Amino acid sequence: MESLNINQLTLAWLNSINGISNRKIDSIFEYFNGSSKDLWDNFEVEKYNLKTLSNKLIAGLSNSKDNFEEKLLKKLHDENAQIVTLFDENYPRKLKQLSGAPYILYYKGSLKDIDSLSIAVVGSRKATGYGKWAAEKLTRELSQFGVNIISGLASGIDTIAHKTALVNNVKTYGIIGCGINIVYPKSNEKLYCEIVEKGGAVITEYTFGMEPMPNNFHDRNRIISGLSDGVLVVEAQEKSGTLITAGHAANQGKEIFSVPGNIDSFFSKGTNGLIRDGAKITTSINDIVEEILELKEKVNKKQNFIDYNELSKQEIIILNCLQSGSKSIFEINEETSLDIKTLLSRLTFLETKGVIKQIAGNRFVLN
Repeated sequence: MESLNINQLTLAWLNSINGISNRKIDSIFEYFNGSSKDLWDNFEVEKYNLKTLSNKLIAGLSNSKDNFEEKLLKKLHDENAQIVTLFDENYPRKLKQLSGAPYILYYKGSLKDIDSLSIAVVGSRKATGYGKWAAEKLTRELSQFGVNIISGLASGIDTIAHKTALVNNVKTYGIIGCGINIVYPKSNEKLYCEIVEKGGAVITEYTFGMEPMPNNFHDRNRIISGLSDGVLVVEAQEKSGTLITAGHAANQGKEIFSVPGNIDSFFSKGTNGLIRDGAKITTSINDIVEEILELKEKVNKKQNFIDYNELSKQEIIILNCLQSGSKSIFEINEETSLDIKTLLSRLTFLETKGVIKQIAGNRFVLN
């Protein structure tokens, strides 16, 4: 970013001080009649009238104000990151509708398609073999219809969901509970980069340098559910952060889908409990299709439906690539990294099955 607008400047400044919550920002804005400019220009004159702020927080804001924009822009440049505020046009629409939506987001990557049909896939960090299999299966089935995958970039189920989305050439968004310049867990550093490189984004509401504290993950879970059209819980212990995500989804009026598990499994007590309490029991994409109208419409449009379980990974990648419109073989090659020989073979197969067709200009399109 080359410069900040007044909303970005003011909110990033408020957000940079640990202890200034969304509620405190609500109160500060109310005092300044909702004007970022008045807040920025007149803070020093009015600061001791802001009853919601302690002297420590006031001192922190005063001490950080000089050259704040210059310092922040350098950090953003160094990390190749950007910010967006609740007042900006490109702030995620779904998130903007929530009570308690974060005033500011820091992100790496692109938010271009973040408001498209999305399902959150979440679960245990210590996933079992069954959980990993179920997460891969259901994420792959969702990917067949170009559904964005939202998750928390944690180890276990989250990692499986993100990786499966990437393999199947759909956008995935990782919501983290620390500063955008911190990779946690460190083992997912390569995954962070791949998400960004393939058109998705890593997103946080926390300022630079914020460590991954436990409470941060509780709060970030409302963003995971808020960005989604439904939340799929694959594995969860009886008391876990995954169930907090499901709780946020319920409060937000989102559909909750839960994969059943062994009644004697420690890792299925949470998911089975969700089903007991009214979540949709989920064993295939059909269970999700029944509840998500936009997904149902996507499925119904594919009159020449083919069993995706019979397709190769390369064929699924090609179909996902064509979700955005017609493309030449060279454009498909560039976007999927599949070699031309493989593409010719797979395109011919898909065309024979009636799933795609060739149109004028030697371009391919979904049928």
